[in-house]
Amino acid sequence: MRYELSNRSYRFCVNLMLLFLLYTLFSLNTYAKIVFTSKREGDATDHIYVMEDNGSNVRRITPSAFYDYTPRWFPDGKQILFVRDHSRGNGHVFNNEFYIIDATGLNEHRFMFNHPTDKSPVISPNGKKIAFNSNRSGNWDIFTMNLETGLLKQLTDNDFPRKWSHRMDWSPDGKQIAYQHDGENDNTWNVWIMDADGKRKKLFSPNPDRGTILRRGPPAWSPSGKYIMYDDHIFNQDANRALQPITSQLIIHSVVTGVREVHNFPKVSQIAMGCWMGDDRKVLLCIKADGTDPESDYEIYQYDLISRKLTNLTNHPKGDYEPHWIEGSLSVTPMGKLTTQWAQLKQAY
Repeated sequence: MRYELSNRSYRFCVNLMLLFLLYTLFSLNTYAKIVFTSKREGDATDHIYVMEDNGSNVRRITPSAFYDYTPRWFPDGKQILFVRDHSRGNGHVFNNEFYIIDATGLNEHRFMFNHPTDKSPVISPNGKKIAFNSNRSGNWDIFTMNLETGLLKQLTDNDFPRKWSHRMDWSPDGKQIAYQHDGENDNTWNVWIMDADGKRKKLFSPNPDRGTILRRGPPAWSPSGKYIMYDDHIFNQDANRALQPITSQLIIHSVVTGVREVHNFPKVSQIAMGCWMGDDRKVLLCIKADGTDPESDYEIYQYDLISRKLTNLTNHPKGDYEPHWIEGSLSVTPMGKLTTQWAQLKQAY
C-alpha cells in the first residue's frame, strides 16, 4: 500500500514539473514581430506587411487599393501607426494622412487631422506622444503631438530649402530625440540630438573631412540608451555633378564615450533604415546589396553586432524596407518556435 502511494506521488510530481516547464516556455517564448513596407504586390505600390522574426509567415495587413508606408508599432504591440499617401508616392504633391490599424489588419482608422505634408511619425516609448516631420510651418521641421491632450509643439525652426530636420527617434526614456539634420553645408547630413521639448540641440555625429560628400542617418537609439545607430553613406560626384555611391558604413556610436564602432558590408551596400531588436546586440537593417547595380533592390536583414553575421530575412525580388520590431505582439506555441526559429534563415552572401 505504501508503494502505491509513493508511486502515485511520484507521477503527480512528474506531471506537475511538466506543467510548470510548459508554462515557463509559453511565458518566455512568445515570438517578436516585424512590420515593414514592401512593393511585393508587383504594382509599384507600397503596402504594410508583418512577419515573424525569422522572415516566415509574411502577410499584408493594409488594403491593396492604397499607398501605405512608414509603419511603427505602438508600445503595447497591438496596433500599428502608418502613413497613407493619397498622391501615391508622387514626391512633389503631398497628400498624407496618419492611420492606425490592428496588428491583425482589422479596425483601420484615420489617426489625426493631418496637414498634407505630415510624414515619418514615431511613437514615444510610453505611447503618449508622437514626433513627426512636416512642412506645415512653411519649412521642414519636427513636431510632437500629445496623444492625451492633442497639444501640438514645433521643436525645430529651419530655413528650408537650406536646412531640413527629419527621420527622428526617441531615446528609451523619452527625454531626448535624435534626428537627421540636412543642410549645414552642401555635402553633409548629420545626426543631432535635442531634448524632447526642442531645447538643447547639439551635433552628435562628427563633421567629415573637408570635401567629403557624406549622408548620415537616420538615427536609431538602442534599447539601453547607450548607443545610437546610423549609417555613413559616402558619395563621389561625377562629371555631371551626379552623386555616385561609394559605400555605406553602419555606425554604432556611444552616447556616453563618443566612440564610433564601424561595420562594413560586402560590395557597395546601401543602408536605408534600421532598428534595434530587444537588446544592444542585434539590429534589423534595410540594405541594397549592391548600390551600383540597378537590378539590386532593398531587402531586410538581421545583423548580429557581436558575431557580425548578416542574415537575409525577406529575399524577395521586390523592395522590402522600413522594418520596425516589437517583442511579443503575437505568440506561437513553444514547440513551433523551437523548430522553426533558425530553420528558414537565408544567408546574405
